[in-house]
Amino acid sequence: MIRINWKKDLFSSKYRLQSHNQNVGEFDQHSFRNFSIGKLNDTKLKFEKKGFFNSETHIIDLNLNQPIGSIKFSNWGSGTTISLNGNNYRWNYDNFWHSKWSISQNQKRLIHYNSSTTSGLIESSVDSESLMLCGLFVHNYYILTLVIISTFIIIISTS
Repeated sequence: MIRINWKKDLFSSKYRLQSHNQNVGEFDQHSFRNFSIGKLNDTKLKFEKKGFFNSETHIIDLNLNQPIGSIKFSNWGSGTTISLNGNNYRWNYDNFWHSKWSISQNQKRLIHYNSSTTSGLIESSVDSESLMLCGLFVHNYYILTLVIISTFIIIISTS
């Protein structure tokens, strides 16, 4: 079982990834840009969203400088599809509070995530750094969407 801990500051979009108390990568969610960058060991990915209302994100391997997959979002985490290197995976929240989520393939859980506000744990039964980074990206996509919708509702209700 691969275990990666992550930490971030309260209002930061940058995650520090650690294994056995050693820095092994980072994930930087660029909130108001159409891309994010994730690094884990030798893997370096760019997640590039196509358009503001488009529900698809392209996954680009920055070491090879070529696309390796895509992410198709559904409503509120109910079955987002990750296509990576020719394989399809399912991303889902595992609890009401959205503090636990997982990636599975053919009904078998491969990666499990557990988070608090500023830290979390990734437990993976597969050695796929790209897939682990995809799971962080999808969770952050939904969190950012929730923040934008909440802000919009507050602005509308106060005007």
